Amino acid sequence: MKRHILAIAIAATLLGLASCETAPESDAQLAQARSAIAQAEANPNVAKFAPTELDRARKLLVNAEGVAKQQGADDATAVHYAYLATQMARISEQRAQEQVATARIKASEAERKDILLSGRGNEVHQPLEDLQAAQTPRGIVLTLNDALFDSGKAQLKSGARRSIDEIAAFLGENPGRRVQVEAFTDSDGTNDYNLELSQSRADAVAMAIIKRGIDAQRVRALGYGEEFPVAGNTSDGSRQRNRRVEIIVSNGDDAIPGRAVPGQTLAGSP
Repeated sequence: MKRHILAIAIAATLLGLASCETAPESDAQLAQARSAIAQAEANPNVAKFAPTELDRARKLLVNAEGVAKQQGADDATAVHYAYLATQMARISEQRAQEQVATARIKASEAERKDILLSGRGNEVHQPLEDLQAAQTPRGIVLTLNDALFDSGKAQLKSGARRSIDEIAAFLGENPGRRVQVEAFTDSDGTNDYNLELSQSRADAVAMAIIKRGIDAQRVRALGYGEEFPVAGNTSDGSRQRNRRVEIIVSNGDDAIPGRAVPGQTLAGSP
């Protein structure tokens, strides 16, 4: 009888020891989950970039504490929920860290574009210096006068070769950029004739660029006829200024905006 009582006492003691060993481990899992969530909550980037993951971690902790209250901290379900809450809190911090890194990369790219547009990036179009390149909101604009063509003709003269070579070389070194060729005439002649002549001249320049190895998908040609004059058509000099070809090179891989109609400005223009 005594031996039976002793066996019961030993079993009870061992069960008590087992409970003591399990409870601290389970309590530690809950404590770890609370600590991980508190750390995530203290990081402002988590609330900004990973609110969904943080909310999920909080809900998992609530589940863990609810089960622990009803079933005990050593309950397998409570331990599992606490573990998941810890992992989700860490995931929220990792997600926030990734988003911050991405935002920094985007900010650096935006700053680079701002530098180009502000004129501090003149080195980008330094090879086009001889063509009097001008940085504008539409892109880098190169203005070529009507010396490229004989009067009333759309065939490029041999003297245009150097300018076209420089433009094609620049595009070859900057494969992400596109180019738009825009041709204009003075007001002499009919509207239809001037429109057709300007389109033929734009096509001639665009084709010359393409023949120098530039993908045709990157080159567009538009003829505007006598629209968008830069001077009055009252003298030979002013008419000559209006007879021109403008080549717009895109800012990076951005699309080239259309021309503003008279009386309006392009978005982003001063």
